[in-house]
Amino acid sequence: MKGKRITSVSPLEGALDFFRTMSLADRSEAITDKIGDITIDTCVPSDTNIWETGIKRESVEGKWVIVSQYETEEEAKKGHKGWVRLMREKPTCKLIDIDMWNLGENAD
Repeated sequence: MKGKRITSVSPLEGALDFFRTMSLADRSEAITDKIGDITIDTCVPSDTNIWETGIKRESVEGKWVIVSQYETEEEAKKGHKGWVRLMREKPTCKLIDIDMWNLGENAD
């Protein structure tokens, strides 16, 4: 399953936005599911201010992989359910980071 990237953020802009909004951090709208050592988290992080889903599989990557972004909360909820279903059915499938920081980590 390949996710969607709505926008990208330069690392410097993201860091500055993160520090500017750190005091405003609110995870009350976050949607989090755990399946064994897999965490699927959908929220609006302060560094991008865009709905996104991140997946952390301790026994596979051992780090967060941002798999998709969404334009609306409704899309985010629907997307989150899809990622939860995928992790239940194929917990070790390949995840592709959307590379929102333009670091080229997924370049061929």
